[in-house]
Amino acid sequence: MKRSYSKEVQKAKLGSSVELAGWAATVKVLGKIAFVKLRDREGEIQLVALNKKLINSLKDLTHESVIYVKGKVRESKLKSGGNEVELQKLEILSKADANLPIDMSGKIPTDLSKRLNWRVLDLRDAKKYAIFKLRSAMNYYVREYLQQNGFIEMQTPKIVGSGAEGGATLFSLDYYGKKAYLSQSQQLYKQMLLAAGLDKVYEIGPTFRAEKSHTMRHLAEFTQFDFEMAFLKDENDIMHVIEDMFVYVLKKLNAHNKSELEKLGLNLEPPKIPFPRVTYETALKLLAKEGIKIKKGDDIGTEDEKKLGDLVEKKYKTKAYFITKFPFGIKPFYIMKDGKTYSKAFDFEYNGEELASGGQREHNYDKLASQIKEKGLNVKDFEDYLNTFKFGTPAHGGFGLGIDRLVKNILNLDNIREAVLFPRAPERLSP
Repeated sequence: MKRSYSKEVQKAKLGSSVELAGWAATVKVLGKIAFVKLRDREGEIQLVALNKKLINSLKDLTHESVIYVKGKVRESKLKSGGNEVELQKLEILSKADANLPIDMSGKIPTDLSKRLNWRVLDLRDAKKYAIFKLRSAMNYYVREYLQQNGFIEMQTPKIVGSGAEGGATLFSLDYYGKKAYLSQSQQLYKQMLLAAGLDKVYEIGPTFRAEKSHTMRHLAEFTQFDFEMAFLKDENDIMHVIEDMFVYVLKKLNAHNKSELEKLGLNLEPPKIPFPRVTYETALKLLAKEGIKIKKGDDIGTEDEKKLGDLVEKKYKTKAYFITKFPFGIKPFYIMKDGKTYSKAFDFEYNGEELASGGQREHNYDKLASQIKEKGLNVKDFEDYLNTFKFGTPAHGGFGLGIDRLVKNILNLDNIREAVLFPRAPERLSP
């Protein structure tokens, strides 16, 4: 079958024959003429039936049935113009149950929870197609940028013997009679690979956090994008890569994904480089002026983070910025200290939300062991990791960024679950 997509019909020559396959989004039989709107992943196309036999066959066609059609391209009489297809042949490949559990027309609102229960139907919507085509494109452009800049893609274990971020958010499992966990970060392995001499590495893969969070920005299983680079001067080298890569991705989306962005009503504006660097103390001062008092040494909460984003945007005319010089007390053990109190850690913020957390890592064995103890962790649990630093490890750093959160914020989605095919959260284990 020489199948065409609906979008290709609009470019086809009038009178030419085409074959299409997809879902019957709407069916209207009006006496001596009938109309079917066929939907595929590239959009929708109107089919017109004038043959009596074909019209009769459409009377029992249910919405969302899978159909194969053959016909001739002709000019559409719709106000929107374009082309349509005059039917010559129609075959029902799979008839759908007439009792659809959710409204597919978009006229009747359906809450997110019910839509996720019937995710396969929910995903047939043109806007959902656009979200996941854009998500695929973002992953591609991230990889493209990193490959062009000498990074090597890796895949690290997802069954591990200890956590990288502490034990409170670990999913435990039985591993041949031993206690093991689902990976909560690629962090320790990517550092080990730098010690092995791979120099610049990255991974895009699944990550798991057992956080009992019911927010619109957290998931129990998410796709994490990590990179790590060696022989850097300080954390600024990492921030330069992030801002350059982020702008690269947005420019690529504008250049190659216009139709998907239009479906979502988006016009992306790549921020200017360099992004502002706002120290942790400066951030607290900005918030304090607005009556929001955060104790020095405490983390900045979600609502305060949104407010800070507004303040930074007003001051610097950008939605993209870094928070730098965090207190070591609120950062992981592997972050390098900057003096006694602060650290060489940063957060990358966009659209009022943290997208990435990173910084320079501690590469001195004794200091790293001391910092593990300082965080109340057991050094023995990190023995394999620590041994890496006994035999020569260069100065290095990197960051971790959630792909799901990246998609949510770039596409301005209300809930992170909209950016994930089949989301996993404390209240959801299916479908």
